[in-house]
Amino acid sequence: MNITTAQNKEIRQELAKLKPAKTTLDGNRSLTVKEAVRALAPTLERMKKRGFDTQGLAEKLHEKGIEVKPPTLAKYLNEFRSRKGREKDAAPPPGKVASMPQPDRSATGGGFFVRKDTVLQDS
Repeated sequence: MNITTAQNKEIRQELAKLKPAKTTLDGNRSLTVKEAVRALAPTLERMKKRGFDTQGLAEKLHEKGIEVKPPTLAKYLNEFRSRKGREKDAAPPPGKVASMPQPDRSATGGGFFVRKDTVLQDS
């Protein structure tokens, strides 16, 4: 199959003009139950702090069309909490790097010290 550059350009232009038969925006896509619970997790956690139990939360979600059993809801919320905790334990954002204490150079005879966040460059 031989295609000239002119044909290739024409094909590219035709393909660029094509639109899908059905456009699905991210805001209109169907969510799984787990995705829906994860998106609602901060609100559900606040409701728990206000006194709702898992059974009550599952009933409220059922009223809104989200079918989830209490044990499954509890599992999803625990996953959300553990992920949130891991994100807190992650490295601090740029500009907020905790500095390491500098060693007392007088005791080491003026040797060098490489900090963890230092980029080494070849001389």
